[in-house]
Amino acid sequence: MITMITLLGISIAILSLANNCKGENCLSGYYHKSSSGPEPGMRECSWFSESSCCFSNYTELLAVSPVSKVVDTYWDRCGNLSLRCEEYMKKIDCFYHCSPLAYNWINPNNSYSIFHVPICESFCDDWFAACMNDRTCVRNWITDWQWDEHGNNCVNECIPYREMYRNGKDLCENMWGTSFKVPSCPCDCLMMDHDDNNVVQHLQLHNSGISNPAEALDRENDEAFCQQRQKSLRERKERNKNR
Repeated sequence: MITMITLLGISIAILSLANNCKGENCLSGYYHKSSSGPEPGMRECSWFSESSCCFSNYTELLAVSPVSKVVDTYWDRCGNLSLRCEEYMKKIDCFYHCSPLAYNWINPNNSYSIFHVPICESFCDDWFAACMNDRTCVRNWITDWQWDEHGNNCVNECIPYREMYRNGKDLCENMWGTSFKVPSCPCDCLMMDHDDNNVVQHLQLHNSGISNPAEALDRENDEAFCQQRQKSLRERKERNKNR
């Protein structure tokens, strides 16, 4: 994943949702398909099996635990990740490689990368909690490794995630460079799950310049969407507490 998402450009529009309403395009990259489509037999990332931007054989790299190496990037340079931390790493990798939604935030300066995908702070908090006692030697997994013929190598000593990042927001907005951004609105963000399609449709409608009131969401429906989304996030948080 790391080598596929190269250094991101500085200047970019936050959203390009109106250009890909059906999510049928995919990011560029050796492990990306040119367009999304059914992909039976996925061993991981299976929630994208009906419309996937990766081939099923790619997911075999993630269908083990602990994950040691994905393509040419080692995940275990500071030791094996804990099971829960590894789950979040897989969710991010599945989104980047397999989700057709990722194209909505394609970097126009670099078709291999994404920019400021709105990710929910609650997801980031859960990710941080899952990984806080795991160890890493780089803050930015895109730019901070030293690369040679053996892959990615540490430059600095390994320290716990809780020392590398202040909190979940800090982790999400820095671990993958500028790929992700925690938005101010708690409703318009992704949780890397099945409900993300509904969120993207909501965002598309609000960023498509629709002027016909009959076609646009009215305030009542907008508030109803946000209330339902917040309820869903609360329920998810409660489930994670009980794990």
